[in-house]
Amino acid sequence: MNGTASSPPPSVGNASTLPPHLILETEIKRLLYMLPRQKSNAIVLQFIATQSGIGTTSVARDFSVVSGGDMGVETLLISLDGPIGSFEESIVRKYYIPASRLIAPASSASDAQPDGDWLQVRKVKDSSLSIAMPSTDAQKHPIDWIEQIKKWKPRYEVIFIDAPPLRASYLGVALSSYIDASIIVIGAEETKKSEAKDLIYRIEEVKGNILGAVFNKRRSHIPSILYHLPI
Repeated sequence: MNGTASSPPPSVGNASTLPPHLILETEIKRLLYMLPRQKSNAIVLQFIATQSGIGTTSVARDFSVVSGGDMGVETLLISLDGPIGSFEESIVRKYYIPASRLIAPASSASDAQPDGDWLQVRKVKDSSLSIAMPSTDAQKHPIDWIEQIKKWKPRYEVIFIDAPPLRASYLGVALSSYIDASIIVIGAEETKKSEAKDLIYRIEEVKGNILGAVFNKRRSHIPSILYHLPI
């Protein structure tokens, strides 16, 4: 699965204009149709890279807007990093979703377990996509995230995690054995083979699953080890 960098997408208008901008929509749909989705028991996939600036957030966004926008699948996008500025400003800055489209999620009698008070969740109007982010930039313990994801699984079909890079935090690796699989985001110009192998090793060391890799900004060398990842 390959991706190329481009400029930020235009402002979002309605559910049909939640455009992916790094990866071809058909490629995302191909993977999503292959996933063993079921209602009330979400499959949880994490996007993680070795370092910042690779495009993990953009890739996570692309998958989320295709799933929760065009496909109409109940989708949750989780940012493990806290906000910079207000919650709404952070969503606009990270995911290019206008603040005018962010609404509080409707409560349901089935939501027997409330979300933690350290979190905020917003629904994207006229779509099946919701976005969750910590209320502050203080990093939470992996156990807090594990317990919260368990509460969210019955509410969605797909949960995508936008994880911090390994250089910045071990949180994504710590969560990897408690979710269904991780997808490694590779920057062809930036990712060193040794660092990619180290990330793979660390995830496998904690018994986490690796679904495959997304090659972003592909213009030059791609570490050969990544061609052996299942996709």
